[in-house]
Amino acid sequence: MAKIPLSIAKYIRSMWMAETIMTYLHIDEQGHLMDWGGYPQHYGLDNLANGKSAIEQINFLEGLLNLPHTQVLQFMRVKEGRCAHVHIIPLDKGAWVLMFDATEEHERQQVMQQQLNELSIFSYRQSQLLQDLETAREQLVEEKNQLEQVSELKSHFLSTLSHELRTPLTSIVGYTELLDNAEQADAHQVNYLASVKNNANHLLSLIDNVLDQATLEAGQVVLNPNSCEVRQILTDLKSLFFHIAQEKGLVFEIKIPVTTPVRVTIDELAFRQVLINLITNAIKFTEKGFVRVTINWQDERLEFAVADSGSGMSQEAMQKIFTAFHRESTAKNLPGAGLGLAISHHLVKLMEGELTVESEIGKGSVFNGFIPAPIAHSLNLKDEQNKRSQLGATVLVVDDSVDIRQLMEIYLKEGGYTVSSANNGDEAIFLAQQLKPDLILMDMQMPVTNGYEAVKQLRRDNFTAPIIALSASTLPADKNYALEVGCDHYLLKPVFCEELLETIKPFLNNA
Repeated sequence: MAKIPLSIAKYIRSMWMAETIMTYLHIDEQGHLMDWGGYPQHYGLDNLANGKSAIEQINFLEGLLNLPHTQVLQFMRVKEGRCAHVHIIPLDKGAWVLMFDATEEHERQQVMQQQLNELSIFSYRQSQLLQDLETAREQLVEEKNQLEQVSELKSHFLSTLSHELRTPLTSIVGYTELLDNAEQADAHQVNYLASVKNNANHLLSLIDNVLDQATLEAGQVVLNPNSCEVRQILTDLKSLFFHIAQEKGLVFEIKIPVTTPVRVTIDELAFRQVLINLITNAIKFTEKGFVRVTINWQDERLEFAVADSGSGMSQEAMQKIFTAFHRESTAKNLPGAGLGLAISHHLVKLMEGELTVESEIGKGSVFNGFIPAPIAHSLNLKDEQNKRSQLGATVLVVDDSVDIRQLMEIYLKEGGYTVSSANNGDEAIFLAQQLKPDLILMDMQMPVTNGYEAVKQLRRDNFTAPIIALSASTLPADKNYALEVGCDHYLLKPVFCEELLETIKPFLNNA
């Protein structure tokens, strides 16, 4: 059995405290399996053959060999119903594949995620109930005060209205008869018609006043536009609805381009309520398939769509879908009062936008809308510049782990720096272009777009500020590749406060 290289042994030891039941596979540059050890049977790899194609024996390796840097596949499903963290490490023109059992960790994460989703839904429902109770209480107090005044005002109102209506109507009827009986002077006819016109206008004014009063008594929604983060709204909604959709076996997706501004000016509460109503409706009428939310920003407006693969609607139903209390026969046994879509339609109109629906029976529905959403990050950039003058240089921390991001933020703020953060490479590229940070701390292993690709793209875009790699890999190949793609320095995790501040200080002093 071949001796394990020292660099691979160090890598295994660095992972050993966190993950157990390890298996390693050695693959040569032709893709042949040369050696293995550990517990391959634990992952259903019972009949491994030396010198034969590794891909034919281990299916999940298809397309993953000959990589330029270490690739980590988390929670890979393998045989026997197990999950494993798979590390593919290029070395000496071949590759080493390390497998660490992650079945229990995966199960714990699923249980924790389910608990978090349930807690989020419970908290939201509790908040909504308290809000509904307070609103109901205020409405009852107002209705009580109005009812006490109704009896007193009723007689006075009727007598006044009767006088105001009968007086101009009497004038109209009288002058019309005079006009009919007039046989001379056009001047008389003109005066008669002028009287008719004046009294008709008086009636119109009276009717308008009555309608205005009715509108005031019904109450009006007052919008409160403010600067808000659209991504945070969508993150909250994903947390809120993911478990509900999962219980029905639905795929729940939220898509938002990285080019979407960080902050826009809208009424956040109204927009959030619109999306909640639309998503709730989509999940309610979808038994299998998907519910997909798509957000796009262009021309100073926020466009949104909620699509589902549900039962769909007829053309007749679509004509009534935004009517309050309207419920199709297919919804008689489902919860709800038929107000959600009507409220959403009303709120979008108040925000000077538009909400429409496209649907076909058996093929699902798509609710499309837009609202004006002026970009708000210019003010944030000004605030960012003010912060820089007060707190020093700005550092962008990029890591898919929220715990790591928060830890780095604590360290950096102790050093007097201003901190922004991103959770993947795409967000890092966008924020770097917008905020122009003085330095970037870049995790190299991330979903969506990893650190290597993000650094290459930033350098192609002429981003010249220092970029320091954050990595858990001790392999020289990974360090060299990070420096090759454009990183200025390579920091190994775990990194502590004093080490971090001492590392970044020379780069910022030279900036």
